[in-house]
Amino acid sequence: MEPLIVQKTITLPLPSDDDRRAHDQRLRDALGLGPLHIPLSLLRSTAAIINAKRELSCIIGRAGDQYRLIDIDRRRSYSVALDLGTTNLVAVLYDNIGQKDIVTRSLENPQVEYGSDILTRMHHAMTGNGEDIYRVLRNGINTLIASLCREAGVNGRDLHGLAAAGNTAMTHFLLGLDISTIPVAPWVPVVRTPGFFSAAELGLDINPEALAYVFPNAGSYVGGDITAGIIATGMHASDRPSILVDVGTNAEVVIGNREWMIVGAGAAGPALEEGISAIGKRAKKGIVYDIEISGDCVSCKTFDQGRPEGICGSGMVSLLYELYTAGIIDQTGALTGKRHIIEINGEKAFSINCDCEDALFITQGEIQNFMRSKAAMFTLLLVLTRSVGVAFRDIESVFVSGALGTGIDVKKAAGIGMVPGWQAGIVKPMGNTSLEGCRMLLRDAGIACTADRLVDKITYKHMHDDPEFMKEFMGSVFIPHTNPELLRV
Repeated sequence: MEPLIVQKTITLPLPSDDDRRAHDQRLRDALGLGPLHIPLSLLRSTAAIINAKRELSCIIGRAGDQYRLIDIDRRRSYSVALDLGTTNLVAVLYDNIGQKDIVTRSLENPQVEYGSDILTRMHHAMTGNGEDIYRVLRNGINTLIASLCREAGVNGRDLHGLAAAGNTAMTHFLLGLDISTIPVAPWVPVVRTPGFFSAAELGLDINPEALAYVFPNAGSYVGGDITAGIIATGMHASDRPSILVDVGTNAEVVIGNREWMIVGAGAAGPALEEGISAIGKRAKKGIVYDIEISGDCVSCKTFDQGRPEGICGSGMVSLLYELYTAGIIDQTGALTGKRHIIEINGEKAFSINCDCEDALFITQGEIQNFMRSKAAMFTLLLVLTRSVGVAFRDIESVFVSGALGTGIDVKKAAGIGMVPGWQAGIVKPMGNTSLEGCRMLLRDAGIACTADRLVDKITYKHMHDDPEFMKEFMGSVFIPHTNPELLRV
């Protein structure tokens, strides 16, 4: 493996009557790396530095088959892994020389000013306001990177690399590209494999010659975040089929192995977090990830044992399971019990008092929203596996990322019919696989070539008007299902 960014110290012989090589050739020969691009900005400062020093520290980036000289006379070097989430931007500062992570930070995507969902933002951009969307994203990324640098005591000029992944629209926003052909037939993006750029081209406030890689997408609805996620799981190198379930703003399911990949997407994500349920939150301190109902007692487990402030995706799964097994809701999700049932604005709601803490509330309508979300998840899995002739029992591993990627209880998820009855050992919570794919690329630049090849084998199956999806969805809205045999493995 060769990292994206490396530091190499060289010793240059002084020019003489017997050695009249130009400074750039002297650098190329001393580095011995083959094709090497030296930007004009460095050529302008090279002569003075070479004349003053014989020993030079060179910062080099690997862009595919080519190397790029990024900086000289620098002893520190860092990179950033960046997940371009629709809801949050998440970044890791990485020490290129020490080969270790330094600090991780996140920031709410400032594009929320123009809409909480990606389609609203795209519509805003398509009405002649694209620069608004591009500008606030750039500013948000720069703010996030500046916070990393402040905490680590790092000079922004010492940031020499960046790897970024996001859905297709977010990738286009980062690059300042037109998105008007993405949400309409025939759903064609401007670019599929963006590749490498300089930081200056992307408007990033780091070393202007820093090498930035943007993960490729396989179409309008299969973005670079999915490509990075596939690589993070290693499923693209396996002989047996595996599944990646990525639940964020949408639910995306990938099934495949080293020979083939198929992806389907559906709107299962929002009900697991903000937007649908008032108490829905992303995983952080104080957010409920597991619930147990025993008699009149409602016990909650929260991240970092914080005071309950909301509930994340895995907590929603646990809540629905506990409500059903305790007889508080029926197969349709209707609140039929009497314990902890209150009324809010004329609508039934369940009070989640978490052992006498200030109660959280989930309304009947929010429960129904989640019922549809869990149905969409299982239907995606069922229709996709059927489409490639794979049974649930044939699956080697199920990797779960996004909203469900932290703390999911597999037994409870199967109990409500959100996933088949897989054994716990098969299901592997992965956290943020988009970010992890970016981190992996910082450590191994060859992953860029792997990612670009990978998108060629990905097939996207459109689910929005698929007749089998609509038929199977109706049975999946019940707990666990109108045909429980479908859940067997």
